Amino acid sequence: MTNPTSRTPRRSHIKSRNGCATCKRRHLRCDETLPQCQNCTKYNCRCPYQDILENEQRDLTPKRPNLLWTLEIEADIRSWQQTGRPPFPSLHLFPAIPFEHCSLEDLRLIHHVASISSEFCTHDSSNFTIWVRHVPLFLKIGATYSFVMHSLLALSGSHLAWLTGCPLTANIAFEHRGIALKGLYGAIGSFLRENSDAVLAASLLLLWQATEWRDWTRLMHGTSSIIDAMQPWKSESQFEDFIVEKSTFSTAPPPPDACFNYPKQAYLDALQLASAQLRRVEAYLVEKKEGTESISQLITFVQRLQMLSPSDTTTQRFDMLDPLRTWLLWVPVMYLRRPQMPLPAFVVLAYYYTVALIVEPLFPEIGAAYFGSLSLNAIEEIVKRLFSVDVPRSSRVDLNIALSLIAYPMDMAYKFRIRMGLVQLERVTTFPHSFTLTSCVPNLGKSMS
Repeated sequence: MTNPTSRTPRRSHIKSRNGCATCKRRHLRCDETLPQCQNCTKYNCRCPYQDILENEQRDLTPKRPNLLWTLEIEADIRSWQQTGRPPFPSLHLFPAIPFEHCSLEDLRLIHHVASISSEFCTHDSSNFTIWVRHVPLFLKIGATYSFVMHSLLALSGSHLAWLTGCPLTANIAFEHRGIALKGLYGAIGSFLRENSDAVLAASLLLLWQATEWRDWTRLMHGTSSIIDAMQPWKSESQFEDFIVEKSTFSTAPPPPDACFNYPKQAYLDALQLASAQLRRVEAYLVEKKEGTESISQLITFVQRLQMLSPSDTTTQRFDMLDPLRTWLLWVPVMYLRRPQMPLPAFVVLAYYYTVALIVEPLFPEIGAAYFGSLSLNAIEEIVKRLFSVDVPRSSRVDLNIALSLIAYPMDMAYKFRIRMGLVQLERVTTFPHSFTLTSCVPNLGKSMS
């Protein structure tokens, strides 16, 4: 006879302690799949998990743009508003920026690029970058032409967005670019000698920030046309030393879906040589106990370029170059804002600019030579600085190693000038051609071989 108190053993199961509210209300076991559990999918209803995820994402979204405010910056801008005297008198800004028409956000963006320019002028390092040395001129022109000021505010916002990763800051830059483009098109419609510097300034600023192939090619073609139009009065332009050879601009870009031939073997060999040289720099940084992240990402970039295919379209090739364009704008500023610039940092920057020279033959159809030309000046300025460094005898070996590594960027700069038909500068006669890494420091040479 069956015991009336006995029960059939309950089948073991995994309890759902964090199931969705719908499954709990229906007394169903929830599989806890995000963002929609299987039961809610089966009964075609919205899973409460989706609301939880949306709330979490909303909490992660910043409430306002991250503009890297500090108490010191707030005090500077407050003083500017009260006295009418802008910070950084060393920049000699005239005419004065109409700050009374600027929002607090705009003043912060102006302060950001002006502070970088002032700091670099103090340390005589503006020429180690592509854009910082031109900030005072951009501010001067922007005080009169609002579309130039918006172009510069967009650049400042783009830099802050890169530093912070804040999407709202990136949106600010996007909005200023839109206003700047509208003003630029209007100025081009009434292009005269009097406003030509403003048109060129805005074109350059917006060109540096272009991240889409169509925007880039329109601005490249437009900038080339502006420079052509300014040739009769280029000696009167405030950008006289910046108006580069016509050959550095792509005047007849191919369509976005165009395909190409295989790269010449000589260009691929140049990439392999660049990879080998970058590995030497990486070993040098390890030996000096310096960070290798910046040089490692450059090595990866060069290695990817060796896989170029004729099936890659113009748009795809442009996207391949996008990381390098971003690095050339922002990485030097990051290094140069250090309290003290060590020798390895100069070497790393020289190699970033050198890669821009090396990749130019691979991408002539998309105006790669333009950034190559801008990088050329930075390389030569870095070389001059290293040759002028006065170090104690105990640090002479370190300087010799840095100079040995700089020999490759010097050689690439020399060859780039020949290839582009640019005026040759006198080669530094005091360069220690006999120096090699192995002769300076044998152990280091073994580690880098």
